[in-house]
Amino acid sequence: MSALANANDDAGVLFGNWSGRYAGGTSPLAWTGSAPILQQYYKTKRPVNFGQCWVFSGVLTTVMRSLGVPARSVSNFASAHDTEENLKVDIYLNEKGEKVEELTSDSIWNFHVWNEVWMKRPDLPKGFDGWQAIDATPQEQSQGIFQCGPCPVNGIRKGEVYLPHDSKFVFAEVNADRIFWLVKDVDGESKYVKLREETKVIGKSISTKAVGKNTREDITLQYKFPEDSPEERKAVETACSYLNSTSLGCCEITPSLEPLKANLQLGMEGETTLWPGNPIDLNIVVKNESAGTWTVDLVASCQLESYIGKVEASLATIKQTVQTEGKPVIQIPLRVAPESYLKALTAVEDELLVKVNIIAEIQETSEKLTEELTLTFQYPPLKVEMPETAKINEDFKCAFIFKNTLSIPLENCKLHVEGLGIFRMETFDQG
Repeated sequence: MSALANANDDAGVLFGNWSGRYAGGTSPLAWTGSAPILQQYYKTKRPVNFGQCWVFSGVLTTVMRSLGVPARSVSNFASAHDTEENLKVDIYLNEKGEKVEELTSDSIWNFHVWNEVWMKRPDLPKGFDGWQAIDATPQEQSQGIFQCGPCPVNGIRKGEVYLPHDSKFVFAEVNADRIFWLVKDVDGESKYVKLREETKVIGKSISTKAVGKNTREDITLQYKFPEDSPEERKAVETACSYLNSTSLGCCEITPSLEPLKANLQLGMEGETTLWPGNPIDLNIVVKNESAGTWTVDLVASCQLESYIGKVEASLATIKQTVQTEGKPVIQIPLRVAPESYLKALTAVEDELLVKVNIIAEIQETSEKLTEELTLTFQYPPLKVEMPETAKINEDFKCAFIFKNTLSIPLENCKLHVEGLGIFRMETFDQG
């Protein structure tokens, strides 16, 4: 079923599109539900343009429930896309601090949405009935086609990645390590310097809709044991033991790093809520928590990215050498004018975010630090006014109120409205 929901192999329901340009179809952000998609597919007998992960998941939830199979959508924040099956996602930064995309096919999605279905698994050893992860988003081929699962969630939790149907891939989505590398040009050759390895940033706030109420239910502990618990360490060791016994990849348990001689902390201060049309006004902060005096070569970059980690534009870089003597806290301004990002922001039909990468090298010790920070844009709210009650066979009125509180005009505005069980999705062109 996960293969049938996407159109990559078999003229399934949805074409995936992450280009940010959706001429000839509907933007993934515009869909209000799965019914219009399935109705169009049934009517035309052709794949529908376009979907991204949450759209694929919504469609698959509807299809599975219509077949009588309990199903739900699941959102994973900071979701790893590990193409090498080694439980590691490599992030390469150049000497300006900018991400170098062409060096890796790994990525970290700001969020990713898949499905769970409830079923028995007589094909597996005992203990793996219940919720099974399936994913219709066409990320990687499995057995020659774009499909994923069913993979028992309890098996993921325990690190049993020998289980069939993409258990390695799903385990990495919630457990992979993130490694930052600095790419330096040394006499015309690229030299890769490891900056940092993080073991606790992937697989956050794994969520689904609570039963019977419109609230989020956190199901993180169904996918992984608490960080640093004995059970969590055993699960990762179990997964690595299976990976290392195959030719598909090799993972290592990373030992704890030695404390830095220069006890410096990198961070950022400023307005972290961004409104389109306003400047991005931040301060890069270097805190010296040691007794020593250090000379720090610091670079930082500011880039626009999509939710799947694709760089859309480089906005600004800074390079500066600072002395910590007599300065427990050093602030370095990073400012991006609106005209520097608005063109790139409006060139795509996706919601973009801002990534700031900071690299610091201490001259006296040659130690290196890095920090990555994410900022998101905020938009004016949409308000819906309607009566608390309505009578059968009598009209009632709804008001959709949107006020542009931004400092820039908005153009080509469209309002997409669907009344579940009342009327199909309609689009109102507001100019």
